[in-house]
Amino acid sequence: MRSIFLLSCLLMLFSPRLYPQTCQVLVKELQGEYTGGCKKGLAHGQGKAAGTDTYEGHFKNGYPHGKGTYRWADGSVYTGNWNMGKREGEGTYRYMKNGREELLTGIWKNDVYVGPKPVPPKIIKKYNINQVSFHKAGEGNQVILMFKQGGMANASIMELMIAANNGIEFRSGSQIGYQQVTFPFEAKITYKTWNPLRTVLLDCTLEFVITEPGRWEVRIEN
Repeated sequence: MRSIFLLSCLLMLFSPRLYPQTCQVLVKELQGEYTGGCKKGLAHGQGKAAGTDTYEGHFKNGYPHGKGTYRWADGSVYTGNWNMGKREGEGTYRYMKNGREELLTGIWKNDVYVGPKPVPPKIIKKYNINQVSFHKAGEGNQVILMFKQGGMANASIMELMIAANNGIEFRSGSQIGYQQVTFPFEAKITYKTWNPLRTVLLDCTLEFVITEPGRWEVRIEN
């Protein structure tokens, strides 16, 4: 019994989650009380800090970092990702404006809201096609279609038909694409091609939509 009692006391004494520590939080508005993980005298790991504002979540080297919830003195609340004390990545911000609660959900960069979370490209229909991949190569208003087979350009494409909702079609070598696109961009593609063993002629269909603006590459593999 004596051993169990001593062990319990030691666990309570050294547990960082049960007792406040002399562990520094480097955000001025959060300085006051802190309970949680500590490393080299700085808040690190899961913890909770309270000053004029409060924060509960993950810390790194004294700053909110990772996932957590920050509450400002005026009642505003942000829940989401942090990077060294600044909102970064996906999150939700609730605040009052003209007596009404407003909700801002999306992507943050360097503590500034940059917009809603991008909607990924969506395949509506795929028939007799092994794989379709979408790659955003940069900013712009272009969609490039790349027909592949065995990692190489597919040279056996026949009876190709493309119906797109907007844009100007262009062709460059084995690539076909659309420029001056307005998003969302929708396309329906039909064609024939031999299978890799060239034993079966396949009727292929692909329908997709791309919502996020950019310079996109669509790789179609047979």
